[in-house]
Amino acid sequence: MATGSESGGPHEAAGESKVGIGEATAAEPRPAFPPLAAGLLAGLAAGLLAFAFGEFVYGAYEPKAVARQFQGVTSNLPTPETQDAAMVKNARLADAGLGALLGLFLGLAGGLVRGDARRGAVGGVVGVVLGGIVGGLAPTAVLPASFWFRRRHDPDLLVAGTITQAVLWGLIAAAAGAAFGVAQGGVKAAPRFATLAFAGTALGALIYGAVGAFGFPLAGTDQALATERAPRLLAHLLAAVAAGTAVGLGLTGGRRRP
Repeated sequence: MATGSESGGPHEAAGESKVGIGEATAAEPRPAFPPLAAGLLAGLAAGLLAFAFGEFVYGAYEPKAVARQFQGVTSNLPTPETQDAAMVKNARLADAGLGALLGLFLGLAGGLVRGDARRGAVGGVVGVVLGGIVGGLAPTAVLPASFWFRRRHDPDLLVAGTITQAVLWGLIAAAAGAAFGVAQGGVKAAPRFATLAFAGTALGALIYGAVGAFGFPLAGTDQALATERAPRLLAHLLAAVAAGTAVGLGLTGGRRRP
């Protein structure tokens, strides 16, 4: 009897060891949904819907005509200043839509990856509000500075346009990335994903600048809003998909945070 007891001891210990390993593994779950896929899908959906919204409001503000006289002839034509003012207003509309939609979908994607619908809802609400505000205000801060720099220093249009797009898109993407972070790990995680989204979208701006210069040379792709529909679609998709890809890659291969 004693021998049976002794021989059963090691078997029971081994069984306990196996259960312990299984419990430790279950305590460190993988993401509930592939992060990269969630980011890509969120970016694609946001980009397409933001493009549709942007086309609906495109040209809502026309440049004001200013009466001028030249050699006794009076003309009423827009000036560079009124054209710039109209561009800022139109960009505010389009970028507010992009920011709100990208924030919404990345916030929801954060909850999807975590497997927590409540956190996803919170992230979505944060994204709509924060992304919409940043998208609506960023052109007011960025574009006038860009216009001033171009007139004063006459830089290469491709370089100037790419830098402007990188900053403008980056600010919008950072707000949306913060919403993804809120859904993932709360406010503390927001700066990390905001930085990732900014960096990813800056890379998207570089791609847009190159493609725009060679593929759409007459479409004004160095401006906040191109004059042709195809590059405007490309701009929305690159900004949104690049942000979604960046935050998705930030979690790919890692474990879900508590």
